[in-house]
Amino acid sequence: MTRSYQVLISTSLRSGKRVDGHGEEVSGSLLLGTIDTRARCYRLIKQVEVPQSSHRRGRNSVRGIARFGDGFAVCNTTQLFLYDRNLERITGTYSEKRFGDIHSLAVREEVVYVTATASDSIIGLDRDLTRVFEWWAGSEPELARYMNEHPRQATMWDHDFRMKGGYWNRFHINHAFFDGNGDMIVNLPNIEVGPGVTKFWNVTRREFHLAGSAELNPIDGRIHDGIILDGYHYLGRTEDGSFIKLCKESGRLVQSVDCRVPLGETTGNPIAIRHGWLRGATHLDDEVFLVGQSRLTLFLVDMQRGIRSEPLEMVGMPTSVNHPGLAIYCIEKLPDPDLP
Repeated sequence: MTRSYQVLISTSLRSGKRVDGHGEEVSGSLLLGTIDTRARCYRLIKQVEVPQSSHRRGRNSVRGIARFGDGFAVCNTTQLFLYDRNLERITGTYSEKRFGDIHSLAVREEVVYVTATASDSIIGLDRDLTRVFEWWAGSEPELARYMNEHPRQATMWDHDFRMKGGYWNRFHINHAFFDGNGDMIVNLPNIEVGPGVTKFWNVTRREFHLAGSAELNPIDGRIHDGIILDGYHYLGRTEDGSFIKLCKESGRLVQSVDCRVPLGETTGNPIAIRHGWLRGATHLDDEVFLVGQSRLTLFLVDMQRGIRSEPLEMVGMPTSVNHPGLAIYCIEKLPDPDLP
């Protein structure tokens, strides 16, 4: 495996003092750095402060990140920003009513897809920030039946999800990703499904993804990230702190690696107290992944061998990374042919 990789990370600091959805995520940053797999460390190159949400004051976390065009697409909770290649200048900004709780970004064929979690939507934008794609979970008959008891206001696109309010998402869609055929897959962590069905919806084919297999067991609780490589799914199973590998055809669990980081302190979420908040993953090489956890913990996870490294040393960080509410949101590996 290559010794070094350049990696972009987004972070969030949860205060544990949530009131009406405000005050929970009090800060966050973009961290550009280098992973040294031999020295087992992450060396910070640059820290970038992203504007806080202009629609939901106090929401300062940085969410989705992706290489896009000649630079980067970066989100806070309600806005998409385009940055230049040096992460020094914002070249474009986009927001709309559905952007109340953005989680992550995916890029395919010069379109950036935004997971508009609060409105159960996926929005696609081209390089001019013109909307070229939109999808809403409630428009799918098989998913709409799960929304029967959901507040009507939260199913209407004309509600401004960016503003303060009591409306909540039904499915908590936090990632859109693509398989080898170019099909868009979204995860639906808030639904409860029975045997033979998963929490994944194939937007392209308009059907449940990984459904009907006798080998398939439901995934309980929350899931984050989605990477499909060579016929396998790689996912962060937040509910039990494990990074897992599923067979794409059958849904069979092939590998599970324990990535728990018990905090023992309250951050406003009992799951995080027990084993941290597993979120953020990117593929490095072979079957090695960089996986994120609470307190800015990074693991090198070898899914072929079913093992992980000890937490990487964080070198050059300007502040303490030991706060129990501090966690990684998204991770993106960047190409850098000049690295050794």
